[in-house]
Parts: sequence; C-alpha cells; structure tokens
Amino acid sequence: MADEFKVIETQEDFDKAIQKRLAQKDKEQAERYKDYLSPDDVTSLKSEYDKQLRELNEKLTQANEKIAGNDQIVADLTNRAKAAEGDLLKSRIAHESGVPYELASRLVGSNEEELRADAEKLAPFLAPKSAPPLHTADPNSNGNGGLASMLNQINQQFQS
Repeated sequence: MADEFKVIETQEDFDKAIQKRLAQKDKEQAERYKDYLSPDDVTSLKSEYDKQLRELNEKLTQANEKIAGNDQIVADLTNRAKAAEGDLLKSRIAHESGVPYELASRLVGSNEEELRADAEKLAPFLAPKSAPPLHTADPNSNGNGGLASMLNQINQQFQS
C-alpha cells in the first residue's frame, strides 16, 4: 500500500500535513478571482472617477453657460433682424403708397397686407390738396375766368 496512516499529535504536524492542500486552494482561489479588483484598487478607481466626474461637471456647466450666452446673442440678433426687415417693409410700402418716408414708421400691422391696408388708409390724408379754383367776377363763367384772361394776355404778347 502506498502510505501508512500517521497520527498527527502536534499543531506543527497538522500545519505541515495541510500546507500543500491550503496552497492548492489558495492557487485555485487566486485563479478564480484574478479578474476581480481588490478593495484598495476599488477605492483608488472610485476617487479617480469622482475626480473625472467633477471635472466633467465643471466643463458641462461652462458649456451650458456659454450656450446660454450664445442663445441670448442669437435672440438679440434675430430681434434686430426682424425689426430691420419690418422697417424695410414699412419704408417700401410707404414709398409705393405715397406716404412720406418720415411717416413710414407710423404704419401699423404685423404683415405686409396689414401694413399696405394701413398705408392706403393714411395716404388720402397726406395727398396734396388741389388748389382752389380761381375766382371770377363773371357769374356766367364756368370758374375758369382767371385762366381765360391769363391765356388772352399770353396770346396778345405773342401776337405783338
């Protein structure tokens, strides 16, 4: 037979007897958990990730502030462009309708049709009034007595 059974009487003998088996078990456990992290590694990784997270949050905050500033600039420029387009449209409609340029800003409306309708309402009030007819002393004349006498005077000058 291979080996005879030997009685273990001391702790040292027991430790020697199981040392080989414990080493094999330690090797199996090490192989089994070789891809796992130790608690120290986990702590260092966590602190590293926390640092990265803080840095990225700061960058995100800065980017959001920059975007908010750009959004405000875009909104301001959009409002300026709309105002300029509105003024240009008012000027064009005023010119086409015969409204003086100085009064173009007084036109009211939110689109071209409304502005054009307002200009057409305003234009008759701004149109030059026709000169009143010349007065004639002849009650039988048609109101052109002054013009007729002026034409007669011109004809006499050319004939002479």
